[in-house]
Amino acid sequence: CRRDWAVPTIRKALLDENRHAEIAVWGLAYKENTDSVKNSPSLATIRQLSGVPFRVHDPVVPAAAAGPRVTGANAPLEATAGAEALMILTPWPDYRRIAPADIARSLRGRIVLDPYAVLDRQAAEAAGLVYYTLGRRAAGERHERN
Repeated sequence: CRRDWAVPTIRKALLDENRHAEIAVWGLAYKENTDSVKNSPSLATIRQLSGVPFRVHDPVVPAAAAGPRVTGANAPLEATAGAEALMILTPWPDYRRIAPADIARSLRGRIVLDPYAVLDRQAAEAAGLVYYTLGRRAAGERHERN
């Protein structure tokens, strides 16, 4: 389930080593083209990651809806500026138009969680991003040694 995927994935990919890394989140609404946050996967994810600072963008939902550890951004790439990772948790059409190379230049880190496959996987990987989407192992993901 998408709702239960983001938290363990971002913990393993980033937070186990850097508990207080700033994370960008695109999308707070329950789904695209609405301003409803009832049952929002984004808000559930943010609540579960206590102590983590977030920079968020949503075209219609104000950042204040997400709580005190959240800073709002006026544009998607403003939210990613300097963040260690990006989680795309509402598949707004506007996010599909952003080039993965621009995301890579904006992020400090390389991790992108995209459960809805908003970005083109090949373009994301070509830009040097470690790209996680549901059902697929990320290229460039660190593998655990036995």
